[in-house]
Amino acid sequence: MDIGKINDNHTFYEGYEGEPEIILTLSNFETIHIWEGYFDDIYDTPSLDGNGWNGFTRDYHQMEGIFANGSGTAEINPKEYLDDLMLYKDKNFDFEETAQVFDLMVTLFEKAIENGVMVKAEFS
Repeated sequence: MDIGKINDNHTFYEGYEGEPEIILTLSNFETIHIWEGYFDDIYDTPSLDGNGWNGFTRDYHQMEGIFANGSGTAEINPKEYLDDLMLYKDKNFDFEETAQVFDLMVTLFEKAIENGVMVKAEFS
């Protein structure tokens, strides 16, 4: 029996309809919609230490994964993407709401790891 999405959170995309968005879905039970501006606020200054990039840092800056063709969908490994996200935990964000987006993404990835499931990511 399909009961649909339990939590479809548009909070961090409201007011930006029609602009690029990142959608993260945890097993069709939880979906968050993120305006690209908040996403850029997190990932806009990656480490340049020469050790290579992982997760969304790699995808975003090297136009891979969901960003490869300007828009796309992929299943992502929550551990890899959480580890990458945590590299930005001490960053001062330009938008006040970005810290809330950061925390929401951390929680989603942690739930996915805890439940042993992948996360579906989409850029449109």
